[in-house]
Amino acid sequence: MVELPKYSWWGEPNEPPPHLKTKKQLGELGLSPLKPSGIIETRKYDVFLYDSTNPESCRPKRKPSAKQLETLAANRLKAKIKRDYREWYREVGFIERDRVSAVLWAREQLSQNDWVILDTETTGLDDAEIVEIAIIDRTEETLLDTLIKPSIPIPAEVTDIHGITDEMVADAPTFPQVYPRIDAALKKKRVIIYNASFDIKILAYCCRLHNLPVLQLSKRSECLMEWAAQWGGDWSYYYEDYKYFPLPGGGHRALEDCLAALDCLKKMAGDSDQINCPVPIPQKN
Repeated sequence: MVELPKYSWWGEPNEPPPHLKTKKQLGELGLSPLKPSGIIETRKYDVFLYDSTNPESCRPKRKPSAKQLETLAANRLKAKIKRDYREWYREVGFIERDRVSAVLWAREQLSQNDWVILDTETTGLDDAEIVEIAIIDRTEETLLDTLIKPSIPIPAEVTDIHGITDEMVADAPTFPQVYPRIDAALKKKRVIIYNASFDIKILAYCCRLHNLPVLQLSKRSECLMEWAAQWGGDWSYYYEDYKYFPLPGGGHRALEDCLAALDCLKKMAGDSDQINCPVPIPQKN
C-alpha cells in the first residue's frame, strides 16, 4: 500500500495545498470522496484529504431521484412534527395525559367494592377534634353518620362554616364511644377521602388524644381531591402542580360531603371525552 503524503494542520508549515480537501469540504463543492491523496495525523484522529482536481480521488455527487427527494421531504416533515409534538407536550400536553389517568383511576375505583368514602367535620384545623363523621360505600349506603361530642367548645367561626353548634353535640356520643363503629366500617377497606391528609391527621389526633389505636389510614387511603385536581387540569407553572378546588356540591356536613365525593368520582369516571382524546399518552418516566 502506497503511503499517503503527510501534511500539517492549516496555518502551520507544510499545510495542505488548496486543491486537497476534507470530506466535508468536498461535500460543499458537490463532490464525493473516492481515494485519499493525503493525510493529516493528529493525536485523536486522522484527517484524510482528497484531490478535488483528480477524478480518481473524488467524483461529482449523484443527483437524488424524484423518489429520493420525495422520501427526504417526508422524513423531514415527520421529524418536524415529532419535534413540534415534543415541544407541545413539554408545555401543555402532559395535562391531557394526566386527565386521562385520572379518569381511568376513577373508573377503576367504581369497578371495585373494596373501598368506602369518609368525611369529617371538626372544631378547627390544628389540634382539632371531630364533631361529625360519616362513612358510605360505593352504593351510597350509609355505614356511619353521627355527631360526636368533643372535649373542647366549637369556635363560633367554625360553626359558621359547618353549622354544628355546641348544643347540637351536647348529647352526642364521644369519640371513644364512636371509635368501634369507625373501626368496623373501615375494616379491610381502602378509604377515599376528599383532602385525605386533613382527615387522616384529625383522626390520628383524636385516637392519640383518647389513647386509642391509630387507624393506619395513610397506607390504605386515596386522596380524591388530588385526583380531581389532576382531572380538572388547572396546572400552576409557579408551583408545578395542579390547583385544588372545593368539593363540588359539598355542604360542609359529613354525610353530604361523602355523597358529593362519590358524585365527583362518578363524574370523573364518566368523562368519555378524555378517554377518547386522540392525543398519544406517553408513559411517565
